[in-house]
Amino acid sequence: MKLFSAQMIILCVTAVAACTPAVTVTSRLSGQQGTGTLENAAFGNSGKMSLAIGDEQFVGTWMAVRDTGFLGRSADAGVGNAVLRSNKGNHMTCEFKYSMSTYTGLGICIKNEKETFDLQAKLT
Repeated sequence: MKLFSAQMIILCVTAVAACTPAVTVTSRLSGQQGTGTLENAAFGNSGKMSLAIGDEQFVGTWMAVRDTGFLGRSADAGVGNAVLRSNKGNHMTCEFKYSMSTYTGLGICIKNEKETFDLQAKLT
């Protein structure tokens, strides 16, 4: 019985880790790309977001709200926002729309109110 419990814990941890969408951002100005993650996306409406663009690391929090739905049924889509700071003192704000049924999202991030990045998020 103890072996079964350990296997269930490993399975649950793996399932939760698999529900962390990968994020890709691409600069509209230079074409430079970066990657990161949105944590807690499967089980909550907020969490940690991280992005690496070149040698710069951005970390912060994201928060999202879903449409209220219709006739008591919760909608599967919503909008989100992230506020990030980098190890070089820069800041970035992101806005995105997402779907919980497909675990995908699209949006933009703006670095220091100057450089715009396209954002894509999906389960990998």
